[in-house]
Amino acid sequence: MSGWPGSALEGLPFKRTNTVAKFEELMFGTARLEELAEQARAETRKNFGKTMRLFAPLYLSNECVNTCKYCGFSKDNPIRRVTLKPEEVEKEARYLAQTGFRSLLLVSGEHPREVPAGYIAECVKKSVSLFPSVAVEVAPLETPEYRQIVEAGAEGLVLYQESYDRPAYAEMHVSGPKRNFDERLAGPERGYVAGFRRIGLGVLVGLADWRRELVALAAHVSHLMKV
Repeated sequence: MSGWPGSALEGLPFKRTNTVAKFEELMFGTARLEELAEQARAETRKNFGKTMRLFAPLYLSNECVNTCKYCGFSKDNPIRRVTLKPEEVEKEARYLAQTGFRSLLLVSGEHPREVPAGYIAECVKKSVSLFPSVAVEVAPLETPEYRQIVEAGAEGLVLYQESYDRPAYAEMHVSGPKRNFDERLAGPERGYVAGFRRIGLGVLVGLADWRRELVALAAHVSHLMKV
């Protein structure tokens, strides 16, 4: 492909399906944008109607064992560390529900001792009676741990890979469990196996070539849809 700086899927366990190939063309300007935009609009209306989904994030803890160059929660940052008690989470969730939000995202830094799966599950239990939809954005966990959170009532999992470019990922994630690229990459699939109904993926645009990152993200989504 003219101008393509190499395969975005190099070193990744994902296939270049027809859908991914079309997305690849879009990223490099060879696709007919108006035609694709109309197709996308039709698909969106067909699957979701004229709706927009909003959610409120609720931070459980800023404790973290990782050192990441871009993150305010990074282990070595001299900040006050706070972990909410489940009762405090319930109080905050109740306030957010009263403002009209119907979807809640429980977010946390990555700290296996301060923010274990059992604690996350307890926070979910405190929230599910207040929100029709509760999701979590926490450290990658093993399938049994994810299942514990699902059984508590969470329906969604958000787990950003941050970057699908291995050199960029290694540069940005200096130390801690998050430095393990492949462990994080496999996290969403473990969550799917555990029973989460919705899986959210993403990248931090700017850590590497954005076109390659988005093609890899599309391939990851395509892979999960076939699991």
